[in-house]
Amino acid sequence: MNYNIDFKISTNTLIVSKVKKDVDYKSLNNTNIIDIKDLKFSKPYIEENFELVSNFINLVILKGNITKLQINNFEIASTVLKLINECSYIKTIIFKPDKTINLDIFLLLSDNNYIEEIECFEIPAYLVERLDMNKNIKVKIRNNINTSSKFMIINELMSYSDIYYKKYIVISHEFDSKDLEEFKMFMNLNSKLRVIKIVSYSNEILTTIVNEIIENKKGNITIETNEKNNDLNSIYNSVNYLKKTYHKYFEENNIRFRLNYSKEYKRVNFIKQINFKMFTSIILFIIILSSLIVVINSYQQYKDQNKIESELIDIESILKESEEYLDIDDSESDVDYIDIDSETTTKKKSNYISSYYTNFDQVFENLLKINNDTVGWVQVNNTKINYPVVQAETNSYYLNRDYYKKKNSMGWIFMDYRNDPENLDRNTIIYGHNIKQGIMFGTIKNMMNKNWYNNTSNQIITFNTQTKNMKWQIFSLYQINETEDYLKNEFVSDEEYMNFLNMLVARSKKNFNVPLNANSKILTLSTCFSHTTRHVVHAVLIEDTEEEITNKKNS
Repeated sequence: MNYNIDFKISTNTLIVSKVKKDVDYKSLNNTNIIDIKDLKFSKPYIEENFELVSNFINLVILKGNITKLQINNFEIASTVLKLINECSYIKTIIFKPDKTINLDIFLLLSDNNYIEEIECFEIPAYLVERLDMNKNIKVKIRNNINTSSKFMIINELMSYSDIYYKKYIVISHEFDSKDLEEFKMFMNLNSKLRVIKIVSYSNEILTTIVNEIIENKKGNITIETNEKNNDLNSIYNSVNYLKKTYHKYFEENNIRFRLNYSKEYKRVNFIKQINFKMFTSIILFIIILSSLIVVINSYQQYKDQNKIESELIDIESILKESEEYLDIDDSESDVDYIDIDSETTTKKKSNYISSYYTNFDQVFENLLKINNDTVGWVQVNNTKINYPVVQAETNSYYLNRDYYKKKNSMGWIFMDYRNDPENLDRNTIIYGHNIKQGIMFGTIKNMMNKNWYNNTSNQIITFNTQTKNMKWQIFSLYQINETEDYLKNEFVSDEEYMNFLNMLVARSKKNFNVPLNANSKILTLSTCFSHTTRHVVHAVLIEDTEEEITNKKNS
């Protein structure tokens, strides 16, 4: 039967169909009747003018930005695949007929170096494997597998491509004969499996899994088992037996076992999760490594601390130059140092200058000459916190740079990059490292002690900017597991902001009974107490004195 091959364009897809021959093929190349969006060629014409037609079709694909090819009839598949074989724009080929891809079509697909995905009704599993392994082509199969096994249904294995590409399966029940049959079929056909999770454990299930892994020469697989509702002794014994029996295979093919413990079990039986020999080896390694790291870090911190202390002397001299030389009671410059363990307080002489006696207008003028990122100055009574505050384009910049912008593990005190230092947001956030020697935010831990926060004179924080002198009253301080929920500085409504403030108040170690409302502006001081916990202090603006802007931040 004579027929034409019809090429139609639909968005980014070229649809090719076999149609009845109703135009003489000799006239089909007449440009007066060619429609770019609906081309027709007879098969004899294509065979006689193959290179011309191929170039023309590829040009149409290029101009139309076409990435998909849909073939509606198997009889024309070979001809069409040959025509677009060298076209780099076609990434997906869709075969519409509900027929199985044959070897001839497979060979043409294998010759194409640009296809990334094939959609078809069915293709033999061994051909799927060859396309995937040799050409890295993803195959999607429409033909669902008729199955009644619970294993296949739970894991949504409804087509050969589902089976072939599945990376994670769950075994939630004892296998019946149908489950076992289809599990074996799955293990034979699958090529991507990485994790097998056993929800309801039995020795028979585990043995079956291991046997199929070895039978089908599988590798790089983790067998997970849930601790909850399963017999741990049975799991331990079976796994240890299998490890001894198949030690060589497991090691060469990277077969691993993992036990998923519930939170309750972890809390009560943490040590039992760890193999003793491994635990001992790890502890020994950690001790040696930690000792080495401590030595290296101690030396580096010693160097970095010396640099910081030298910078603080320079900054202190700027403060002294700006001090309004009033008659200052020496006792006011004492600092209460609190022993965290015993909660005792001792007075020590402080070298820091009180911000009350400081002309910050002159201070900022001098500081900006050193660091044009300077945006403010923060001081907390009876702590070592008395520093200029900087702000960079990211929050990571001053994590390991000092005030002179030089590399330093101590970092510096910096404002969140999202904050506006001139107008101040609802939540102005300042960060600093928790340095053991007490510099930066190393004395925030003292603020968590009731001897400190019960002293009303300690509850006022001074934070000044280039345009404002401000007093802030502490209304919340606490230690919390690592979270970012207190670091918001934008709120869509007053209600959201008040909910935020109420959350901060509820966390506090002490109820300070400080009034807050939707117009309140707050200051947040945040530092790491450990890798997983944070020390946080919140204070509300209670005094705001505008200053004439005489200094502008250098660009």
